[in-house]
Amino acid sequence: MRFKDKVAVISGGAVGLGRAISLGFGREGAAVYICDIDLKKATRTADGISSQGGRAAVLKVDVSRRLEIDSAVNEVIKREQKIDILVNNVGWTDTLPFLETDEMRWRRVIDMNLICTMNFCHVVLPHMIKRKYGRIVNIASIAGRQARPLAVAYGAAKAGVISVTKSLAVAMAPHNIRVNCVAPGVMDTPLLKKLSPDHIRPILAQVALQRAAQPEEVAEAVLFLASDEASYVVGQTLTVDGGNEML
Repeated sequence: MRFKDKVAVISGGAVGLGRAISLGFGREGAAVYICDIDLKKATRTADGISSQGGRAAVLKVDVSRRLEIDSAVNEVIKREQKIDILVNNVGWTDTLPFLETDEMRWRRVIDMNLICTMNFCHVVLPHMIKRKYGRIVNIASIAGRQARPLAVAYGAAKAGVISVTKSLAVAMAPHNIRVNCVAPGVMDTPLLKKLSPDHIRPILAQVALQRAAQPEEVAEAVLFLASDEASYVVGQTLTVDGGNEML
């Protein structure tokens, strides 16, 4: 098992990609802490890990509130005395023309995609530095590299996640902490079903494989970057998009 005796914290680990990531780490031997605002769905994912013979716990966290992130991380440290792996998976968007949005909406999108990622890193990194060990995988999006006329703030936030990943990777490398990023394309998740067809149609048309990804396919990239198999991979953004960026 690649993550035996490791402790992994997954933000937004209850559903969609987060659920697939949580189940993957659980299957590979990690103690998985699912940080999510939806306790019912998070508990269902934790039960799935337990049914595989793994170990999981649920912590209710509203990632837009820094104090709740602090409390959750402190609880993990209290129980486990360490955090080996952090996956910043929380993300949210909607689709509207830019001129139909406003500052309040931009701030919510940026908080849910960029600021929460920075907050989790800010809280977890001191513990990793103390132990001279850590693996952080941030979830960005190909939207951070491509035009998104119906999701301007989301694209900006995910571009920010990619930039934060690079900067923290350089800053943390001397402490044996590797920071990397995964940029998924279109995924078959509950979020996809909430987006407008006008937003999704042109993106899917550019996918070489002509389909959306299954969350498990993207989760495997996350597990790789967190593993010792990626011991010389630092500050990279691994695109998992079915060939979208090539077309």
